[in-house]
Amino acid sequence: MPYYKHMLVEFRNVFNFYDLEVVVRSKSEELYKRLNLDFSNFIVEDPSEVFLEIECFKESPPLDRIGNAKITRTSSNSITHDQGPIRFNNYFEQGLTIFDYDVEKSKIYSLDIEFLHELTYLIILSRVGKRLDLLGLHRIHAMGVQIGDVSCLCMFPMGGGKSTLLANLLNYDDVKIISDDSPLINTRGEFLNFAIRLGVAPELIKNIKNPDENIYSLTRRQYGKKELISLEGISNELASKSKRQVLIQGKRIKGSTSRLHKARLDQKIYSLMINMVIGIGLPMIFEYFWENGFTDFLRKSKIACLRFFAMIRVLFKSDFYIFETGDEPIKNAKILYEFLKEKS
Repeated sequence: MPYYKHMLVEFRNVFNFYDLEVVVRSKSEELYKRLNLDFSNFIVEDPSEVFLEIECFKESPPLDRIGNAKITRTSSNSITHDQGPIRFNNYFEQGLTIFDYDVEKSKIYSLDIEFLHELTYLIILSRVGKRLDLLGLHRIHAMGVQIGDVSCLCMFPMGGGKSTLLANLLNYDDVKIISDDSPLINTRGEFLNFAIRLGVAPELIKNIKNPDENIYSLTRRQYGKKELISLEGISNELASKSKRQVLIQGKRIKGSTSRLHKARLDQKIYSLMINMVIGIGLPMIFEYFWENGFTDFLRKSKIACLRFFAMIRVLFKSDFYIFETGDEPIKNAKILYEFLKEKS
């Protein structure tokens, strides 16, 4: 909720992700509204023990703050400077993030509201994701739904049709949402809900509540414009723990007839290694997951071990199939829906 400070209106978002509380402060009402749409399922009124604090400024990046901090990494997106526990990420003068790892506090600057939104969203997921890993809750790059007492995670390569499949599945009233692209798996190999905004085409979903309020967009720096839907606009319920679990590796084959078949052991291991243990495709900023120093080397080693252990558990706990999808998205969704319905 907005509060007053020195007679200027500031806005405060407060989120709770599995007992990790995040507070975002800014003077931008638009950013405040967008973040609440992104994380509507995790909004709380007041924080009790804050894990991460972020201040956002819709203003020109103060690049002079970098000073003589050492350049430690250069990528196509940014230049990273480190000075003790402080990390500066210079997005080629379009944006600047300053992060203090000792106290889990960040400042984000950009004149572009789109970029300010994108950076804030990704830093939240990067830091929360890493801490959840250490707590034994691991994100996997997949779409997740539940039908009856069967939970299903579908892993697809980038651009493989994961979001389109989810949109068409949500047209069935009894389909419940686990996550659009990053459900959680705990150390017992169980699927957990991590329901944030949906990055699916709104026109594919038949009924969206209050579309003027709950459909919005984000123009991403690398990938262009993305249509988004807040969970507030979706009538489908959120999933809970279920008795049975199904993992699916999607594979788009042009001109093919859609079909499901049992996966081989090597296919199961490869899919989970890519999508969970390594986590390729998960929404995050690499520079705010990967820290310097021996202490963080130990943290990352622990995360790798925990993810691998969770992978073994989920292999034993879940049925695993390959889903070869054809050129008809509605038919693909119908085949998967009927398959899961029969198992429930």
